[in-house]
Amino acid sequence: MSGPIGTRTKPNQQQPLLESSICASCELPLAEPYGWCSGCRAAYCLPCGRYHFCQPSCLANGCHAGLCVRLVVGGVLSDTWGLPDDPP
Repeated sequence: MSGPIGTRTKPNQQQPLLESSICASCELPLAEPYGWCSGCRAAYCLPCGRYHFCQPSCLANGCHAGLCVRLVVGGVLSDTWGLPDDPP
């Protein structure tokens, strides 16, 4: 796993990854574990994250739903892409 989520930023940016405490899709409050899409810079509850596509063209291009979303547990962003079927 990578470092704590509050310290992981893009180069030349000082913003933490989690900017909202609600799911970007269903708008329910988030609790850990949750999913993070670096492409969209958005957090998702696990059910929504498993079905997430960044762009409408992703499905047409053969991308797999949720593969761009990584798990966040204890404030740490996983190095593994995709979300598990069952939370840890």
